Amino acid sequence: MKTPVLLAALLALTACSAQAPKASEVASLSTPANASASAGASASAAAKEERPRERLDMTPEDFEALQAPWRQCMAEHGMDQKGRAEPGRPEPAKEDVDKALVECESKDPLPPWEKDSTNPEAVDFANRVVQCLREKGVRYVEVVNEPGATMVSYAFGGPNNDPESITLGLDHVKECEIASSAK
Repeated sequence: MKTPVLLAALLALTACSAQAPKASEVASLSTPANASASAGASASAAAKEERPRERLDMTPEDFEALQAPWRQCMAEHGMDQKGRAEPGRPEPAKEDVDKALVECESKDPLPPWEKDSTNPEAVDFANRVVQCLREKGVRYVEVVNEPGATMVSYAFGGPNNDPESITLGLDHVKECEIASSAK
């Protein structure tokens, strides 16, 4: 929500301070010698859409809206989000599932940046969340950072699935994530 406001403020500042260019400073179009290679690179960059990203402060309704294009794309291929056939349809072949996953990848939301395994600070963030949860009375909680996983997360309940830790953890995790992201 802050980005559009910041962008509008930046545009207003640059519009007010910009001077009209002199005729000799106006950019002109030219055709480079390798125009076809340049056009091909631009087309492939434009074809690869930027994936949407979940935010920590999203409501369940916001998250459902964020996932709607992904679910729609998979449904167009006759599958649910996990690549299984929709009711009443035969199970798709592995090649069909792989094709759908590739074609729909640009619509599949990424995890919040704070929890994204490609973020070098994700484990530190998860440790802050775990500390916050422990301060809220969650006895059995730990960071989960599996190799190859797309995000760093938490496990509640310990080896005996302590119900109190699971309940308290689920009750306070969003609050602790938001508080930990501010640090």
